[in-house]
Amino acid sequence: MTDAEPRPRPEEVVVARIRALQHGYRNNRSESVAALARLRRAVGKPPGSVLDVLQYTLADEFIGRRDQEPSYFETAAHHAMALYALHQQSQKQAMHRQNIGLGRAIRSLHPGDRIRPTDPIPRRFAMLGTSDELDEMLYHLRGVIQLLRAAGEALDYELLTRDLITWQFRGGPERVRLKWGRDFHYPPKRATQDD
Repeated sequence: MTDAEPRPRPEEVVVARIRALQHGYRNNRSESVAALARLRRAVGKPPGSVLDVLQYTLADEFIGRRDQEPSYFETAAHHAMALYALHQQSQKQAMHRQNIGLGRAIRSLHPGDRIRPTDPIPRRFAMLGTSDELDEMLYHLRGVIQLLRAAGEALDYELLTRDLITWQFRGGPERVRLKWGRDFHYPPKRATQDD
């Protein structure tokens, strides 16, 4: 009996595809530029509704029962890939960067250390956090991604994909909101020159 290779986790598959597209896009490869344009058309649409993106949003690792609704993994992969395409649009620098969770990325848009609930960025973050349904959260997340793109701030799409998967399970929205809240209110300290 041979040991089978462990299957990659869905978020690893997504981020490998994003890295390949990002590399191609940043090197002005026409197939990557075209792929990102097609993926942008899938933003806000349900998995499977835009047929020419399925080669990017489907994988064996994502598929549940083939006769059912999209699996949680297919749903997360579809939305993460489409949002990445929106984020990378017209950006020369990489918009996928490791270890930058959503809360931390949003916090980078807020000037200063003091957070007042009436400030625009904390208000936008709070709107994202009040979402109960996946579709509502994705609607607010799209607006956040547009803000990050405008500011040239990157995001870790492996972490985001994992969050989108978790959100769909029982108790998932609460866990994801807590994670995002921790990252927003207590971002990692930057090293000083004295460190």
